[in-house]
Amino acid sequence: MNFESINYSDYEIKTPYPKLTSTQKDEKIIPNLINSYSGANGELTAITQYIYQSFIVKPIENDIGLSKILENISIKEMKHLELLSQILISQGINPKFCKYIDNNFNICSSWSANNLKYITDVKEFIKYNIKAEKSAILEYTTIINNATNENIIEILTRIIQDEESHIEIFTKILELIEKD
Repeated sequence: MNFESINYSDYEIKTPYPKLTSTQKDEKIIPNLINSYSGANGELTAITQYIYQSFIVKPIENDIGLSKILENISIKEMKHLELLSQILISQGINPKFCKYIDNNFNICSSWSANNLKYITDVKEFIKYNIKAEKSAILEYTTIINNATNENIIEILTRIIQDEESHIEIFTKILELIEKD
């Protein structure tokens, strides 16, 4: 299948990310931020999920179109991970790659590669990706609805724009697969 017709840059949001300028504490959203950072369905998982998928499709493609799209989305997810780490640091949290399991944010369970869905069927993992991106948007929306720090709200709103563009890309890929 040829995915060369999908140009990642056509979907990429060009608006710059807001800079983190506020250190105003917003303790109510910290657990959800941590989950979005390195929880089972967080940005760290998304990064590794898309890289894994890019490895899976590379040998079976006549071209590297889909592999490159997945790599580009993974790179964008890396930016989200960086932004979330900066927010966590501003909130006094060490941005470890784990899920904190105590109220004082001292004890955590390590992030695991078991968080990935090792789906090798392209159509099925694209469907899964759409679902995962929608879930990320829901999580960010929940954080925004509970946040009081306007600067954090701005950053998360911008991240949601990327996640929406990822859904558009994955939807286009799914349309091509189903048409074939």
